[in-house]
Amino acid sequence: MAILIDAPGGSRRRGRRTTLVVLALVVGGVLLAARGALSYWVDLLWFGSLGYDEVFWTTVRLEWGVGAAFAAATFAALYGAFWALGRVHRGDLPRERQLILGGQPVTISVEPVLRWVAVLLALGVAGVTGAAMMDEWPTLALWWNAPKGGAADPIFG
Repeated sequence: MAILIDAPGGSRRRGRRTTLVVLALVVGGVLLAARGALSYWVDLLWFGSLGYDEVFWTTVRLEWGVGAAFAAATFAALYGAFWALGRVHRGDLPRERQLILGGQPVTISVEPVLRWVAVLLALGVAGVTGAAMMDEWPTLALWWNAPKGGAADPIFG
């Protein structure tokens, strides 16, 4: 015997609304990606017209490399912290939780849900951190290549 979670009726209208929301998100994502790709394409054409193709590609490698490195470090630190908290408090958490959906009890295991929440949260924060550092790669490059023990930089001191 099948267990009904939702009451019948109204699902067709909800399905159409969900389809429209997903379609709007996909179109918005494509437009944002196209805007970024067009920006890179115009920069590549401009650097190429001046004969500085290699400068463009070095800039892109540095920008994406810094973003990827900071995203990976942030993910490792956050997921490691979540993993350690999970190990320390494993005995404090209930094994299963029972929810009532549509008048019927549904049992959900807590540990896999928390694991997925930790992964998604760490990935989200790591993505934001990586994207922010992609914009700040020139500052990082100036700091990395600063003279050691020599004259101070006139702008950054």
